[in-house]
Amino acid sequence: MSLLRQLAGNLCLVAPVSSWVLSQLLKFVLTALGTGKLNRERLWGSGGMPSAHAATVCALTTAIGITGGVDTGMFALAAIFSLIVMYDWRPAAMRSG
Repeated sequence: MSLLRQLAGNLCLVAPVSSWVLSQLLKFVLTALGTGKLNRERLWGSGGMPSAHAATVCALTTAIGITGGVDTGMFALAAIFSLIVMYDWRPAAMRSG
């Protein structure tokens, strides 16, 4: 039980996982409202908005900045990782034009 308590208290784990879950739920709800159909794939599938990938890496970067400080190598690593993930979300067709 101690391990679960430690994991639940780890902001650098809880914030990204929560962001991913919330963005996937929001994507599911918005798709259902827009199409009138329940598309369960929207609960775990990638693609579309809001971007679960971007939400996850931004939450991780923010949590690292809050817990460790923005003057650390870990924050720099997370920030660069976030920028790469957010840049790469664009489809190849959008990048070539």
